[in-house]
Amino acid sequence: MTQHLETTRLTLRPWRESDADALFRYARDPDVGPRAGWAAHESVEESRRVIREVLAMPESYAIVLKRRAGDLPVGAIALMFGATSDLARSSREAELGYWVGRPLWGQGIVPEAAAALLEHAFSDLRLDAVWASYYEGNEQSRRVQEKLGFVPDRIIESLPRPLLGDAARTHVNVLSRERWTRMGHAHRGLIDEQQAEKRDIVESLSLVALVRSGGQTGADRGALDAAREMGVALCGWCPAGGLAEDCPEAPGLIGPYPELRETPSAGYIQRTAWNVRDSHATLIVSPGGLEPKSGTEATVDFARAYGRPVLVIEGAGEVSRAREWLEGIGRELTLNVAGPRASKAPGVYEITRGIVRELLS
Repeated sequence: MTQHLETTRLTLRPWRESDADALFRYARDPDVGPRAGWAAHESVEESRRVIREVLAMPESYAIVLKRRAGDLPVGAIALMFGATSDLARSSREAELGYWVGRPLWGQGIVPEAAAALLEHAFSDLRLDAVWASYYEGNEQSRRVQEKLGFVPDRIIESLPRPLLGDAARTHVNVLSRERWTRMGHAHRGLIDEQQAEKRDIVESLSLVALVRSGGQTGADRGALDAAREMGVALCGWCPAGGLAEDCPEAPGLIGPYPELRETPSAGYIQRTAWNVRDSHATLIVSPGGLEPKSGTEATVDFARAYGRPVLVIEGAGEVSRAREWLEGIGRELTLNVAGPRASKAPGVYEITRGIVRELLS
């Protein structure tokens, strides 16, 4: 039975069918699956089927960040045996497989998880060797295996990838129990030291480094004022002449918000599009939901067109949801904040200002 494994930052636990939504969130990314030999998932139901038929096997683990609420997986790691492995040659050997969602790349998640699983493989399962491989050009995976102590064994010029319908030049590496034992505390100490340094760097990063908005009355203005109060840099595109509901004449918004820049267009659509385009993500605060054919609805349309993450919330009760969403995207983000103007949604300024203040804290 797959057990729970713990590291400083991670819990490795068995997969559950209830993980399907979280799995799909990362597995639908076309930059994730093909690196590991499988195609991007096309639906939550496909992710649920993969959990049942592939991931729910012995020694297959969901990677969960301890600091993130909800116990939701951000990646997968497994020891594969017998028919599930292309490389293991006996019951005393296994193949290591792993992936992590793109927002978590570069944070040392996979080396930390793999070090724990290898310790389990050699100390608890008493395996003789663990194999690993990476496709030509996957430098991230190569570095992971190198850090963990794997050594080159051979290159397969054309290894079939049935789930992708092709073949790839594949580098095969191996780590023996004897080598793992020889590396001993020195190896694990190095991994721990590296992870501690990465953890310190990651934890020093702010969630939001820059707040972007168009400066309109209501939600836009609430976000900009919250950023100023919290000492966070602000920016944004506004219409030519600094046009806003309460600033019809030039310099308009540029007076109270000199950080804003004017678009060539005197209308609102271009600045809406450009603020979405120039941000990592867009948060829309819209009490009562989106008004059809409004500028706020256009913000959602632009986010989809540019391929930028977008979240719509209605009030302060959804701050935790917004924070978890942002943490799944990354750190040091430029966050575009949008929503209805004050004349359409009285009170949205105060609501948005409070939400953004809490996110920045």
